[in-house]
Amino acid sequence: MRIIEGTPQEIVDFERLAGTGSQVAPVVDAAPSPEEAGSETEGDTATLSGAAPLAAADHVALMKFIYGRAGDDHERTVQTERFIMRLLAEEKVIVAFGRSSKTLDGLADYLMIRDNGPQRYGAVAYLRPGNGGMTVRLGPDELESLGLGEHAERHIQPRNVAASDPYKLNCPLADAAAADVALRLVRAALEAVRSE
Repeated sequence: MRIIEGTPQEIVDFERLAGTGSQVAPVVDAAPSPEEAGSETEGDTATLSGAAPLAAADHVALMKFIYGRAGDDHERTVQTERFIMRLLAEEKVIVAFGRSSKTLDGLADYLMIRDNGPQRYGAVAYLRPGNGGMTVRLGPDELESLGLGEHAERHIQPRNVAASDPYKLNCPLADAAAADVALRLVRAALEAVRSE
């Protein structure tokens, strides 16, 4: 067994140089459609649960995934890491790695955030470390009932999608304020799927 010391970014850089790191899938700015997500996420998808403390091996896998797919944007990487760790600490959720047959490591370029209860609706949000984009299972009408205010709403972008697509909002993790808004959106989406 070989032990490598360093920051997550240094380890990812080392693995890329050594040829042992994961290949990064191209970044796409939209959440997968429910049909696409369902076909790639079935089976043995690696998951991390917020219902219990994160095991060291799971933490390493998560950091390797985030740093390996976030690229060279340090701020985006840090915001993504902080957001996921805060979400896992504060909410009973499951964070699952997206699956893809197009990458060497079998993982897609997004994380799925799900309720840790019955899986009637799939993911409540998709998070892409490559661009810091988070797509949430909420619509503009549900946004109004949250009463976030103008300051918070400036971080939210409506998506131009079909009426049948439940993922109608984006909230890029550009800074700490945007991450706070994203957390509130995920909580609202969790409440919506838990109440149905």
